[in-house]
Amino acid sequence: MKMSALTLNKIENNADLLLEKDLWLASDVGLQADATHGAYYLSFSNITVDWLNKAAKKFVRLQATTRSYSTCRGYIRGFNHLNDYIQTLNTFITPNNVNRAFIVGFIQYLAQRDLNPMTRGITLMNIRTFHQVALQEEWLNFQDKPFIFNNDLPRDTTITPKFISKDVLIQLKRHLHCLSDWMQRFILVLLETGRRVSEVSFLKFDCLEQDSDGDWLLRVHEKKLKRERLIPISPACLEAIKAQQIDLKNSGHISPLLFPSRRQSKSPTISAPHINRALNKLAQEKNIVDANGIIWKFSSHQFRHTVGTQMINAGVPQVMVQKYLGHESPEMTARYAHIHDNTMKAAFVDYQDRLIDIQGQMNSSNDHLDARWLKQNILTQALPNGLCALPLTQQKCPHANACLTCTHFRTSKKHLEQHKSQLEETNKIIAQANQNGWKRAEEINQEVAISLTTIINTLENNP
Repeated sequence: MKMSALTLNKIENNADLLLEKDLWLASDVGLQADATHGAYYLSFSNITVDWLNKAAKKFVRLQATTRSYSTCRGYIRGFNHLNDYIQTLNTFITPNNVNRAFIVGFIQYLAQRDLNPMTRGITLMNIRTFHQVALQEEWLNFQDKPFIFNNDLPRDTTITPKFISKDVLIQLKRHLHCLSDWMQRFILVLLETGRRVSEVSFLKFDCLEQDSDGDWLLRVHEKKLKRERLIPISPACLEAIKAQQIDLKNSGHISPLLFPSRRQSKSPTISAPHINRALNKLAQEKNIVDANGIIWKFSSHQFRHTVGTQMINAGVPQVMVQKYLGHESPEMTARYAHIHDNTMKAAFVDYQDRLIDIQGQMNSSNDHLDARWLKQNILTQALPNGLCALPLTQQKCPHANACLTCTHFRTSKKHLEQHKSQLEETNKIIAQANQNGWKRAEEINQEVAISLTTIINTLENNP
């Protein structure tokens, strides 16, 4: 019991000492540093307002128990912005002075700085969370009422991910052999799986597993969600990983990682800047350009955006893309939903083809035209070989089944069944239009029905 008390006292003393420091190691609060990006510290040195500095440290220390290192760094960036704003004021600010008017000024201050909407939005959300936690923990005598609301957040808080175009990918693959063997494999794993660069950097040497069907899976550790997962991989990815394993074995390089650091440094892993520098050097040397002839600026995270975009455009359900990429929320996955023009065109052609197929196979069904988008946006008229698709926004078409009302139109009993079939289709459309209140569509098709009825009666009554 005495030992437990001593241990507890030591922990409390260490915690107090930590709050006196302005520079923390990530490990001081149980976080894993972001070695992939060369980041190891949490710095509070730019927060010079005393009460904000102390409360910010308490907040980050508490949040570190459930949040990632990168998230905690984001909190500190928000505090830096708030501290800078306070320094611009000509009055002494205490926690009790932080009210709605103060926050409105802070929002205006952020808007005047060269910050993108995403950064401003995240900053405001983080300060709002800080306000709530500080009240809950009784760290500061803030006013006990909300002062940041959802409509304060910039409307455009989502940055459209930048994916690598098909042309640029072709150029990259053409020159990929110019890079070292291990880097070729590293980039191929990024491109084939869409994993975060930190996840590929920390792949274990024995990261491959085979399921009961004999298919190969890749075991990845998702740092953001603090979990391990198995994901399916392509044959090309499998080949690259196995080649890397063989290469490490043959070189006698003993490492628990599949891609260990290639140089002497504090980081045991490959860093994102290292990959980016190599890719951009290759782009310069081999003139890898976009559609406008501009040298492409590579970022390792673009491969993730590219895989997400390709999956969406290939028709993979968004929930499956979310699962594969390891997104916590569907909103994250929705950012990848760039529908390319050729994808949209192919989807529309496929839609039209399927509609024609359904018409051919289900003529006896009363709701075979029950396609909501079509019925609500297209002025549907039955034709002998399909439908008229004049948009509803147009005026009445002067050519609507013009042959049926033209004095030069000629027909015979040979076409009787075709006329009957067209009348049947027209009557179904009239019924649908009447049921849904589409007056104009009903009127136009009634004119067609009258003409068809006259033609059919005439043909049947005249031998």
